[in-house]
Amino acid sequence: MGGFDLPVAVIGAGPFGVSTAAYLRSRGVEFRIFGSPMNRWRTQMPAGMFLKSEGFASNLADPIGRCTLQQFCEEETLPYEGARVSLETFTRYAVSFQQRLVPMVEDVLVAMLDRQINRFQLRLATGEEVRAKKVVVATGLSHAEYIPAELTKLPAELLSHSSNHHDLGKFKGREVVVIGSGQSALETAALLNEAQATVTLLVRRSSIEWHDIPTPGPRSLWQRLRRPASPMGNGLKLWLCAAAPMAFYHLPEQIRVDVVRTYGQRRGTPLEVLGPSGSWWLKERVVGRVAILLGHNVRGAEAKGSKVALHVDGPDGTPRHLTVDHVIAATGYRYNVGSLPFLGQRLISQLRCVQEAPSLSPSFESSIPGLYFTGIASAYNFGPVMRFLCGTDYAARCISGEIAREQHRSRSSVSIGLASARNRTAC
Repeated sequence: MGGFDLPVAVIGAGPFGVSTAAYLRSRGVEFRIFGSPMNRWRTQMPAGMFLKSEGFASNLADPIGRCTLQQFCEEETLPYEGARVSLETFTRYAVSFQQRLVPMVEDVLVAMLDRQINRFQLRLATGEEVRAKKVVVATGLSHAEYIPAELTKLPAELLSHSSNHHDLGKFKGREVVVIGSGQSALETAALLNEAQATVTLLVRRSSIEWHDIPTPGPRSLWQRLRRPASPMGNGLKLWLCAAAPMAFYHLPEQIRVDVVRTYGQRRGTPLEVLGPSGSWWLKERVVGRVAILLGHNVRGAEAKGSKVALHVDGPDGTPRHLTVDHVIAATGYRYNVGSLPFLGQRLISQLRCVQEAPSLSPSFESSIPGLYFTGIASAYNFGPVMRFLCGTDYAARCISGEIAREQHRSRSSVSIGLASARNRTAC
C-alpha cells in the first residue's frame, strides 16, 4: 500500500452508490467506487417483475439531468408514457447510467473497512489495501433482508427471502407459501402462479389493500391540493416525505423510528405513510388465481424431511398446519449496521446508532467523522423516501456537497497557510 490517501471511497455500486459517485465526479472530487454495478437488479430480483414506482419516479440522480429514464426509453425506442416500468427496462437504464456517468466502477468487493487516526483503511477482495480520507457506505438492501424469528430455524433449501429469486420458474410443480401482503409478496405470488407453481399467500392482515386505478385526464385543483402527487404516490404525507427529508429529520426520534419501522407493515403510526399494498394492475393476476389466507399469523415452522410444516393461527385463533415444499418470506427489510460483513466490531462499537442503524448528521455523516451512510441505512434519519429510487437525488446532493465544501475549505486553509509562510519569509 502506497502513501497516497484517496479523498473518497464509495462502497456499493447500486442506485445510491452510483448516484453519489456521479455527483462527486461533477463536483470535481476524486474517488474510487467498489462493487458489482446494479448487482441486485441484474441478478436477484425476479424476471418478469415491474417496478411499483412510475417512470418519473424511477430516475437515478444525475447532476445535469441528461440521463433520465424517459430519455433512455426515447433513445432505445421503448415505451414510457403510461407504461409500467419493467425490471428489464430499468436495469438496462441503470447500467447505461452507470456506464455513462460512472464508468470507473471497480467490480470488486470490499472485504474490510477500519479506521486509523485520521483516515480509513480498506482491504479489497483482491488483497489490495486502500487508504481514504472519507468513505460512503451505499450497500443498499444487501444484508438487510428481514425474516421473522418464527421462520429462522428453517434450512436454506426450505426458506428464502423474496429478494433472492431471479428465476421463479424453478418452483414449477411445487407447493409454495408466500408470506406478506405488500407489492413484493403479491407480485411474487403472481409470478409463481404463472410459472405453474401451487401458491398460497399468507397475509397477517384481514384484507389486502390495492391501489386505485388511475383516472385519465388532468386532476382538478382540489384533487391536487388535497392529495398532491409525489414520486412515492399521491397524498399530503407522502408528498412531505418525498419533498422534505430534512423536515422529517427534525421530527422527534421515536416518531421517525415508528414511521420507518412500521412502513410497509401496518397503519396507525404517528405519521401514517404507507401500509403494505399492491399496484392496481396486479389484482387480476392474484385475486381468484392464488389461494389467499387472510388474518393468519405464523406461530412457528419446522422441517419435515424435504417439506416445511408451518404452524399458523387463523383469524379466530384456531391453529392450522400447512405442509409445503418451500416458504418465501416477502417480509421486507430492516437495516442492521452490524450485518455488514466488512465492518469490524471495533468500528461498529464507535458508531452511534438508532435501532441498529447509524445516527447521521444532516449531510449523512455518522458519528465517526468522514464515514457516511446512504440508502436504506439513512431511512431512520431522513424517512422512507430513502427506500425509493427517488431518494437518490437528495442523498447524493447532500453527501457530495458537504464533501466538496470541506475539500474546498481544506484547500483554502492550505493556500492561506502557504501565503502566510511566504510573507514571513519575505519579511
